[in-house]
Amino acid sequence: MRNWLKALAPLAICGLLLGLASCEGDEGPAGPPGTALCMDCHTDDFTMANYLRPIQDQYAISGHNMSDTYVRRGTDASPSCSKCHTTEGFQHYVATGEELPLEESSHISCFACHAPHTYADFSLRVTAAIDLNYGGKYDRGLSNTCAVCHQARPTDPSVDSPNPITVTRWGPHYAPQANVLSGQGAYEFPDIIYEADAAHRAIADGCVECHMAELPDNVIAGGHSFAINYESGGKVIINSKGCSCHGWASDTTATRLTREYQDSFEQELSELGDLLADRGWLSADREYASRGAGAPPPGEPRGAVLNYLLLRHDKSRGVHNKKYAESVLAATKAWVMSH
Repeated sequence: MRNWLKALAPLAICGLLLGLASCEGDEGPAGPPGTALCMDCHTDDFTMANYLRPIQDQYAISGHNMSDTYVRRGTDASPSCSKCHTTEGFQHYVATGEELPLEESSHISCFACHAPHTYADFSLRVTAAIDLNYGGKYDRGLSNTCAVCHQARPTDPSVDSPNPITVTRWGPHYAPQANVLSGQGAYEFPDIIYEADAAHRAIADGCVECHMAELPDNVIAGGHSFAINYESGGKVIINSKGCSCHGWASDTTATRLTREYQDSFEQELSELGDLLADRGWLSADREYASRGAGAPPPGEPRGAVLNYLLLRHDKSRGVHNKKYAESVLAATKAWVMSH
C-alpha cells in the first residue's frame, strides 16, 4: 500500500499545482482554467495529437535526434560546440548571442527550434537573416533557423595568418550547407569570380522546401526527418517530392538523374583531394587539413584546402548549388595543378 501511495504522490502534487494555477486569488491574476490550455496540445484524443504524433515519429529518425554529439558541450577555452550540438546551448545563443560551455546537455530537440510554451504556437525561435561567418547574409525564410549552425565556422588560424595549423578540425567544420546553397564563403583566388546563381539558390525557404517536403507513400523522408533520401529494397532512394521543381515523374527517375550528377562531381572532387594529399596538405583519409610541418602554408595553399573541405563537408556532392560548387572546384583544381 505504501508503494501505491508513493506512486500516486507525484500525481497528487501535479493536480495540486494545476488546481492552484486555475484559482483566482487576491494576490495575483487569475490563472488558466485548470488544464484547458495544456490540453490544447497535450491530449490523448485525435485532435492535436493527430498532428503532433507524426511529427514526433519523423523527428525520431532524424540525424538531430539520433546523433550522440550532444555530449560536445564546449569548454571555457572553446565554448562554441554547445551552440549547435545541444538544445540548451542553442537556446542560449539565440537569446543572448553568447556561446556557453555546459556541464549537462541534451541533444537537439523540438525545443531548440520552437518555443511553444513561450509563444503558445509552433513558430520558430529564429526568423531574421543570419550573418554568415564567411560571406554576407543568409536570408531564406524558414531556413534561417538552419543557417545558424549549418554554415562554415571561423578557421583558426585564418587562411592568411602566419600561425601554423595545430588543430585537427581546421576549416569550415562539418556543416557548411548555408554557404554552398547561397554561393558564399569559398576562398577566392586572384582574378576569379565564382558563379552563384543556380536555381536552388533562389528557393524562398531554402533547405525547408526540399528537406521538409511531403512524405512519400509508406515511408518517412521529408517532414521533420529532414531526409531527402529513404531506404527501399537495400537501395537509397530520393524523395522526388523534395525535388518538385524538376517535375520528375517518380522517385526512381529523381534518384537516377541525381546520382549520375553526384557521381561525376564526386570524381572531380576526389581528384582535387588526391592533388592536395600529394602535396601533404590533407590527412590520409582526406577529411582534415594536415597539421604542423606538413600543413598547407598561409594564403592560396590554405585557401585551396579550405575550398576542398567546404565542398566535401557540404555532403550534397554539388547538388545544393551546382554552378557555385562547380566553379569553386574548377578554380581550385586549376590553381593546384599550376602551382
